[in-house]
Amino acid sequence: MEELVRLSLGNEMDLILAHKRSMRLAELAGMSLAAQTTFATAVSEVSRYAIEQGTAPVLTLGVYLPRTSSLRDHQYLAAVIEDKDLPVVNPVNQNLLYARRLVESLEITNTETGSKIALYCGLPASRKLNAEVFTYWRSQFTTDLPLSAYDEIKRKNEQLQELALRLQDSEQHYKRVTNALPLMIFTANQAGQLIYANAWVTELTGLGIQTLNQSKWSQVIHPEDFDHFWALWTKKAAEGKAFESECRLKAAASQEYRWHLFSARPVISEAEKVTAWTGFVVNIHAQKIVSHTLRANEELTLAKTQLEQSQRELQSTVSELNRSNAELSQFAYVASHDLQEPLRKIQSFGDILKDQFAPALGATGADLVSRMQSSSGRMQTLVKDLLTYSRLTTHQQAFQRVDLNVLMAGVLSDLETIVQEKHATIEVSPLLNIQGDQLQLRQFFQNLLSNAIKFAKPDLPPVVQITANRLSSVQLPSNVLLTGYPAYVAISVADNGIGFDQQYEERIFRLFQRLHGRSQYEGTGIGLAICKKVADNHGGHISARSRPGEGAVFTVYLPAGDAD
Repeated sequence: MEELVRLSLGNEMDLILAHKRSMRLAELAGMSLAAQTTFATAVSEVSRYAIEQGTAPVLTLGVYLPRTSSLRDHQYLAAVIEDKDLPVVNPVNQNLLYARRLVESLEITNTETGSKIALYCGLPASRKLNAEVFTYWRSQFTTDLPLSAYDEIKRKNEQLQELALRLQDSEQHYKRVTNALPLMIFTANQAGQLIYANAWVTELTGLGIQTLNQSKWSQVIHPEDFDHFWALWTKKAAEGKAFESECRLKAAASQEYRWHLFSARPVISEAEKVTAWTGFVVNIHAQKIVSHTLRANEELTLAKTQLEQSQRELQSTVSELNRSNAELSQFAYVASHDLQEPLRKIQSFGDILKDQFAPALGATGADLVSRMQSSSGRMQTLVKDLLTYSRLTTHQQAFQRVDLNVLMAGVLSDLETIVQEKHATIEVSPLLNIQGDQLQLRQFFQNLLSNAIKFAKPDLPPVVQITANRLSSVQLPSNVLLTGYPAYVAISVADNGIGFDQQYEERIFRLFQRLHGRSQYEGTGIGLAICKKVADNHGGHISARSRPGEGAVFTVYLPAGDAD
């Protein structure tokens, strides 16, 4: 059926409207006045029955181009009255019987959802009906002046109901669409309280709109982001400007915080006032992680570039320093070597003066010559020590297997005279083998033992104990920073001498550094510097532990290599 006009039926005024509109439809269809009246009367009778027996009947007027066998060859005006609670029983009501006699066909249909009564009145076959005709007829019902004040109210009410239904359908459709989107959509007031939110808000937070409004999302927004978020909202809301903020929200399912973007735009009324805020919340955690990663990569690339630049500068500096050290070592070697000849001549001439010209010199002259020879002797010792130190850099030999027991025996043989003079006792535990430069290691232990004997207490014969242990790299003391070898040999030289204050540990290994005056203890201040240089040349480390008056322990850590 081609529907043209619809009318709800509720009272006597609706019956009048049903009659009027039926008459109008029949008139538009070109029926005679008698036929118009007959059709309108039949519609009125059925409408009266529906009002009396039903609950909310609806009348629909239109044109029917039937497909049933009994109405196949004709076209009809049709009136259909439907009601979900309209009883139609036998024997049929008198109103319906009367109406049946006025029209060509009256059909009654009962279903589980309600009942339907359809009236059909035949139209002349010459009347051509098409879409344009139907459009014109519909316009007549919408543009005709109302038949009465009630008709106007009725029409407006129906329009409002239709709009309400459309609005309801639109709202339902909006909710279905927003709930289907993988993001939170909301409408909020000036204070940021939710007026509407789709299902994703509750799904993410696990909280309802009322709870979120009361707590201002304090259970959801990360504590570090909370104050900034609401301060920005208050500012933007007061200005009536768009709001955007990135913050972390806690997901109810995982209880983990994820980065989200809040975006809201003001809704402006015709009066140019903000009536609400509408926006969305979208998960940007992945983008945030990628952004942080890219930023970290950029910083890492920059740091790498700077490090490479620093390494190039360091290599340049090291190369220059190595060149300078090489030149300095060469200079020290040459200078030390060349200085020995004049010193030997000074000492030789001094000996001649003392032996051959002593009577002529007198007591004062002889004393001056003695002082000159003493100074030249100290100078010769200093030159020899400098020459030894410079050779540690300029004359590096390939490492070979060194038996420390044999080496130590040679050192003690060289020191036999001073050991006897000082009545010293040297106790040597079994030592190990290492890979190294035998000449440098001999200088190392000779200087270390000489120091232990020299700095003895005046009233106590010196006692020196030498021990050795093999250590893995993980067993090294925390202050010994050595890497590159799996095992080391730790050799300790302990004495019962005068000791020193521990605060001077680094100082005693520097060139020309002395803790005592030359009048107390002879020396050039180079011996321990030579020891440190030898340890460094072997990839090792030397340290000292002492207290004043309690002796000292010097320990050197040297790579074990594969000597054993």
